[in-house]
Amino acid sequence: MTATQHPPLRRREQDGWAIIENAPATVRHRVLLLPGLFCTAEFYTAMLADPALAEAGVLAMAADPPGFAGRPVPSGFDYTIERYADLVEQFAAREAVDVIVGHSYFANVGIEIAARGDYPGRLLLLSPSFSRDDEEHDLIALDEAGHVPVLGTLVWLGINPTLKKGMRDRLPSDRFNELFAQMKRNPHAANRRLVAGFFDNLRRHGDLASRLAGTGNTVWVGRGDRDEVGFTAQEQAAIAAAPHVALKTIPGAAHFSITDTPHEVVELVLALLADPADPAQA
Repeated sequence: MTATQHPPLRRREQDGWAIIENAPATVRHRVLLLPGLFCTAEFYTAMLADPALAEAGVLAMAADPPGFAGRPVPSGFDYTIERYADLVEQFAAREAVDVIVGHSYFANVGIEIAARGDYPGRLLLLSPSFSRDDEEHDLIALDEAGHVPVLGTLVWLGINPTLKKGMRDRLPSDRFNELFAQMKRNPHAANRRLVAGFFDNLRRHGDLASRLAGTGNTVWVGRGDRDEVGFTAQEQAAIAAAPHVALKTIPGAAHFSITDTPHEVVELVLALLADPADPAQA
């Protein structure tokens, strides 16, 4: 193996989850990486292959839980943010996870986890939405249509061409076909319920920035300097005043920081692991 090569990524399944992980020679820390809406663990492979993680002894696990990447869900599963928070907390306990990294949808799941305070580790939340109005107009329209029985079905049946056009300039050109194929793996019915559950959570809580600000966990909120998701002055003030939450800007990244600037996100993960007991104050 040459200096520029790295060990191959490992793949395994456990308790309904599909996991892609790196293989450090020595494991000092364990990090869970969770995808955004319509996305899969494959979006994290550039990060997993970054030698900086293995050199630091970080076992990084990118994972697709039930309901993502076409994976089946248990009987009666309701696709809510709260239910996904349950699943992630259980997985993190089984795998002794030190840091949970959530992108977009799973950043909002991370807010729920942080607000509960049951998970003892740290969280890196990449581009969460703190309110309904922060979200992109196309996703809001998709949620609204999804609540109309016939219209919603028709809209979801035709979503792939619209999604492909919208993603064309947002994913790396050399990986576009690969990553867009990943976005088509989940059934429309599951995605429709994920979107509904996501917006139900935003409507129920209204102001998630204030909810996150009350956490006792150490939480970093990472946003690209070109992020398309909104972030109001009021939300910024709530995060700035939070004793255990810090805002981190990711240079050169838009919403998909994990594929725009994977090494910079890796550096954030390593910094969060290495900082003192309350790195939000560092």
